[in-house]
Amino acid sequence: MPRRIDGPKITLGVAWFLGLVAAITVEPRLVAIFVIPAAAIAALQIAHAWKHETTLDRHLTAALDHQLTAAVAVLVVLPAVLGNVLWFGAGVVLGTLAVAAYAGATLGERSDQPVFFAEITIRSAVPVAVAAGSLILLAATHTGVFVALVCLVSAYEAGDFLVGSGALNDVEGPAAGVVAVGIVGAGVWLLPPEPLTASIVPFFVAMTALACPVGQVFGSALLPRGDAWAPGLRRLDSYLLAAPLWLLVV
Repeated sequence: MPRRIDGPKITLGVAWFLGLVAAITVEPRLVAIFVIPAAAIAALQIAHAWKHETTLDRHLTAALDHQLTAAVAVLVVLPAVLGNVLWFGAGVVLGTLAVAAYAGATLGERSDQPVFFAEITIRSAVPVAVAAGSLILLAATHTGVFVALVCLVSAYEAGDFLVGSGALNDVEGPAAGVVAVGIVGAGVWLLPPEPLTASIVPFFVAMTALACPVGQVFGSALLPRGDAWAPGLRRLDSYLLAAPLWLLVV
């Protein structure tokens, strides 16, 4: 995955981590204050990349609305604030169907690519919304588990960025991140948060070590090209698979 090293990457990463921890300490659902804007910005930037960095049908380009993708992401995430997995799942399904219906109504007579329009809008909004909603649900239902996940993913991102930004290949960064996950995972194993037990923690650590780099690759696949500008997506890409998997398995 291409790494941009310009800008206050470490400062923003630390601020993100501290903000999540502070929010969970005060009130678990306050996590939404951080992750919902992150999902909206990520959706906005993915759509922007598709609209301005590829050659699309002119009707498709005119219809592809940054604000629409951000709104879809927010609407999909919002049911998660209620702390109910079923409501969140319904929001994901309904949001996806609404985009498909909008694509047909908007482009059905003006373009031969309404399916492509729906695909771009869905890939811009839904994956980041699922990750954000999963984080909110974990915070609301399993606070200790949420903290463990954030610590593990933050360790991965720190190792990946610090080593990977100066590496000569694409393997050293993720490898360093996996090592960092293992180190922090040892602490989680010693003090497992309920309902996890010491015997099951290694599974979650291994799952995270795999899901983080694969999530980064998945995040790049959401863009028209892997190095397209989308810092909002990069804030969430390590959670794209890790957060939903933790929510499903816990």
